[in-house]
Amino acid sequence: MDEAMARLEALMATARRAEEAVAEWSARRFTGRADEGRIEATTDALGVLLDLRIHPLSRARLDARRLADAITSAIVRAEEAAEAARNALVPGLHRA
Repeated sequence: MDEAMARLEALMATARRAEEAVAEWSARRFTGRADEGRIEATTDALGVLLDLRIHPLSRARLDARRLADAITSAIVRAEEAAEAARNALVPGLHRA
């Protein structure tokens, strides 16, 4: 019985750590940059675009196609950062 209680307590502690880790991760913001940092995209943990900043120099020097490519690149980089953080979190939950 003592062993079963110890296992239950360990399982509950692991679940608490997992909940805390997920809450912390889901509150994070992830940034991707392009055009030498002049274009900056910020996403939440799920990769949803929250903010996009485009420096006036990027607007002036890039044609529409190159500007669109740079914006897309910044967004993809932010999404990839969010995904990498999620992937790092998931194995950590198994070790907890």
